[in-house]
Amino acid sequence: MPLLLPNLDDRRWSDLVDEGRALIPLYGSEWTDQNASDPGITLIELLASVTEMDIFEVNRISDRARLKFLSLVGVSPQPPLAASMPLRFSLPAGSPSMPLAAGAIFSGTDVSGTVTPFKTSRPLTIAPGSLQAVQVLDAGGFQDQTSNCLRGLPVGIFGSAAAVGTELYLGFDQPLAAAQSLTLYFQLNGSRSGAEERGSILAAAEARASACAPVTLPCLCKSASQSVPTMPEPGPITFTGVRLTWEILTASGWASLTGAVSDDTASFTLTGTVVITPSVAGLPGIVGKVKMPLSYLRVRLDAGAYDAPPVVTTVLANTILAYQTTPVGNTTFVIAAGVVASPPTPPGDVAGIHVRLGGQGQVIALQFVETGPQLRILAFTPATPTGAGSIVLECAAIGTSNGTPDYTITLPQAPIVALSLIVFSIENGEQYGWVSRPDFDASGRADRHFTLDATAGTITFGNGEHGLAAPLGATFYAAWEGTAAEAGNVRAALRWTLLDSPHNRCLLPNYNELAANVTADNPVAASGGAGAESLDLAIVRATTIFEEPQRAVTLDDYEQFALETPGRNVARVKGWANHHPSFPCFSAPGQVTLVILPYLPIRRPVPSAELLQAVANYVNSRRIIGSRLKVVAPTYIEVAVQATIVALAGSSLAGVQQRVTDMINQFLDPLTGGLGGTGWPFGRDVYRAEIMQVIGGVAGVDYIATLALEVNGCQCDPQCGNVCVAPTWLVAAGQHTIEVTR
Repeated sequence: MPLLLPNLDDRRWSDLVDEGRALIPLYGSEWTDQNASDPGITLIELLASVTEMDIFEVNRISDRARLKFLSLVGVSPQPPLAASMPLRFSLPAGSPSMPLAAGAIFSGTDVSGTVTPFKTSRPLTIAPGSLQAVQVLDAGGFQDQTSNCLRGLPVGIFGSAAAVGTELYLGFDQPLAAAQSLTLYFQLNGSRSGAEERGSILAAAEARASACAPVTLPCLCKSASQSVPTMPEPGPITFTGVRLTWEILTASGWASLTGAVSDDTASFTLTGTVVITPSVAGLPGIVGKVKMPLSYLRVRLDAGAYDAPPVVTTVLANTILAYQTTPVGNTTFVIAAGVVASPPTPPGDVAGIHVRLGGQGQVIALQFVETGPQLRILAFTPATPTGAGSIVLECAAIGTSNGTPDYTITLPQAPIVALSLIVFSIENGEQYGWVSRPDFDASGRADRHFTLDATAGTITFGNGEHGLAAPLGATFYAAWEGTAAEAGNVRAALRWTLLDSPHNRCLLPNYNELAANVTADNPVAASGGAGAESLDLAIVRATTIFEEPQRAVTLDDYEQFALETPGRNVARVKGWANHHPSFPCFSAPGQVTLVILPYLPIRRPVPSAELLQAVANYVNSRRIIGSRLKVVAPTYIEVAVQATIVALAGSSLAGVQQRVTDMINQFLDPLTGGLGGTGWPFGRDVYRAEIMQVIGGVAGVDYIATLALEVNGCQCDPQCGNVCVAPTWLVAAGQHTIEVTR
């Protein structure tokens, strides 16, 4: 929805004149002639007219001005976004494994014949066989979850509570070969496991690294040989709260895969891939409830605790993420005879290119450099002393400048991925690079800058005053990736083929073998594709951002930041001001105490030490000076119910007893209990009347003969009154004694 701006043009000329005349007695009491013929009145009318025009102009804020206002607060409209999805690959029976390089393009065709290309995001070794079984071993024994995974239903890969010792078994119909990589894709359930959460974790890690970077002061005596200390870049995302052990079933039993696992899922807390390269070969066997021999991988939860039990909706083998982007165009440059490239051969498929052209349009100098535009080299034939050569680059000639200011070029196959765009020009045989800028406000006359409209695919150059005007006769080249934006959100189960293109044939040395043997499918629909954000929506987003707390000032701020801790799942949080958990009877000015609960479906969910530290680190970086913070686990008071219940005629005594016990446990649950079902409130007493009301609402209960409450397993007589709870405590259900009679 657009942001409604106030109407600033609410004063008319007559209003301003009347206001000016009304002020005359205050500032000039000797001024008595206020007729229209008086020169002073004429000046008031003149100034009122000028003021009215100023107010009119203030009220007319242009889109360009609003964009600048947004940029001042660090917000700009988002460009078109490419869709993404997991793409699964398979081989015919009996085929050996095949490598697939990152950047390979596959095209999917829907029932209407629409073709949509997707590009793989990382390299993959396609292993023979497929995933046939998914089993979980917990305290209740083996559970076959294969059908649930195939239907996309949520599956707790370590059971419902993710207790230490639970195991996940993955069975394959082909033995896992030694030194052969297998890529598994896990799609986690929940809003805190997707790409947005991954971005938040990386942003928080970058902020920590920046905050800890050493401050270097200018020193005149510092020698040039002395290096400036720098902070290392953040490493891969990890979850330190648990320790997992991967194993493979071999001829001699289960063998550890320590050092052979590359986990991008952060121990099953984020959607991603796990690449396994076993050093020993697997051996098929019968495990659990699946009665056919399969080659198994096993992952065991050895130590630690999750903030929330990991739940997956999709488990796929030979699967990687693919994005709906495709490179556009190719251009061939003829290399003049006798020209030797420097170095003689390209350093790789993608390299920095610098060329100089002669009068005939042939390359008379060619260098492969680290700087300059990084372009994919589709083909390269070196020149000989007597014969010409050629180089084919993955870029397109987009136009020749006519020398006018604000020269504009429209790229084909828009929208485009803004970050992928590379623009350079050939002017009088020399190559020059151009840089994208959001506008020309800070561009000088000689700056080779351009602006981009990613949706329309238009490039605009400077006017000579702000940004260099495109020189007359300059030929422009561009390399970019196109995307279909929101149209790229294709449905599941499309028909996929390896695209026959110069890009794929250059990238894939085994293209013919892959095209003949590899099949691909997308079990999950693509998502994330979106058109460019409108200015109005960007303004709304900016307003929303700045309505959110930037610093922890109030208790609500502290609680909100605790819930938002990147990479962590906090179910509930409650804060107290001027309270220290070690001195509950004394006031502690400036002290803030946060009590947090994880998403653990047990009677007494307790946060791990890692969760407490992660929340404390995140919130501490946002608290104001003069305050102190303690993040602690909850203190529980255990309440058990002893009751004698008379059941209705015809009802099952055991069934009534079980339903009563379940209802009491649910009512007292720290996460889902209470009157509102949002968890038992901190410090709320347990009232005997409410327990009786809960029991009375159970099907099959006639009336309650006796009821008493037991606190913390006390061996003393149960109390017939209410249970008092300290302000910072929570209630947990104990072992109830429910007797059901007729």
